[in-house]
Amino acid sequence: MHWHRWNNNDMTNETNQQRRSLIKGAISASTLALVASSGLLLPRRILAHWPGDAFTAATVEDALQALLGQAEIADDKQIRFDLGAPPTYAVNGASVPVEVSSELPNVERIAILVDKNPNPLAMSVELTPDVALPFKSMIKVAEDSEIIAVVRADGQLYRTSRDIAVDIGGCA
Repeated sequence: MHWHRWNNNDMTNETNQQRRSLIKGAISASTLALVASSGLLLPRRILAHWPGDAFTAATVEDALQALLGQAEIADDKQIRFDLGAPPTYAVNGASVPVEVSSELPNVERIAILVDKNPNPLAMSVELTPDVALPFKSMIKVAEDSEIIAVVRADGQLYRTSRDIAVDIGGCA
């Protein structure tokens, strides 16, 4: 009779495999960016799925339409959306911290839009199941504006927003 002793190596191997996968992805992405920036490959061919129309849209509605298509957006309290420190004011609009978190299952995409920016879509991130929230990043804000966070989870869109005042605009 063989006794199976619980082995910490099983958990360690799984963690190491996830770490290796993440590192391989980061190296691949940085290599791809380096090759693309050198002019050896055209970014349009590399990023064929890039939502160009969404990033060049003039209004929040047009950006959402180009990025997410026709969908009803439900205002929802299941999204936590934080801006800067303090949360309603930024000295420099060139670097405004944002944080999005949610307990919603199967979060697929997070988009941040700035209503009064020349191009409202500040960022759009497609998530994999391996990504854990909260999602933190920095955005540029041209002037006092409404900042909108849209989360797609299980095919449903959820939206929340915050207002922010800026001293120095970040979009020249």
